Amino acid sequence: MGRDATPKLRTRLLIADRHPILVEGLAWILAAHGYAVVERANNVTDAVAALSAGDVDLALIDIDLVDPAPLAMLGRRDTTTAMIITLPSAMHPALAAALGSKAEGVVLKTDPPASILHCIGVVAAGGHWRDRDVVVNTGVRTAIDDTAKLTRRERDVATLVATGQRNRKIAGALGITEGTVKMHLHNVYAKLGVESRTQLAMDARMQSLRQL
Repeated sequence: MGRDATPKLRTRLLIADRHPILVEGLAWILAAHGYAVVERANNVTDAVAALSAGDVDLALIDIDLVDPAPLAMLGRRDTTTAMIITLPSAMHPALAAALGSKAEGVVLKTDPPASILHCIGVVAAGGHWRDRDVVVNTGVRTAIDDTAKLTRRERDVATLVATGQRNRKIAGALGITEGTVKMHLHNVYAKLGVESRTQLAMDARMQSLRQL
């Protein structure tokens, strides 16, 4: 065994998911890597009972469990059990809430086993871990929501400014005058709360939009 085998064996895990086959598959993978899966649950009642017993160090909780939802459980938990929220995809409607929650980890079920194992390892060692796709997708969705305030032409101008284009070149590319470019840019600054071309170019919302 590797030198980290003992910490793994001391980490008692709960896997709670609506799908029994996923619970068993993940339990098999974790056991194969030296973790002790001591509790399994397919509903909230069993998950809460396992957490209340105090025999679990780390819990993997399906975001779609209900009554109460995992995020509500996090909000009023009275246990030291670390929690990792699992989501079926980066497009889940509760993605942003999960990312901003008190969960020690957020991971996608579509990730390869190595990523899930890495997440568990980080959290078991006392750290926090967020799936990269979750972070990126949240940023893109936030950018879409915020830039929805802009008209189509304002969005075009903002995107070109954020790539370093000057007003004259933007005017030529869009078939408008430089004065109109300045007017649109003034509106963009006001709506997005920035004050300069540099701030706009560095704004995470614009960087996320360029990924679309």
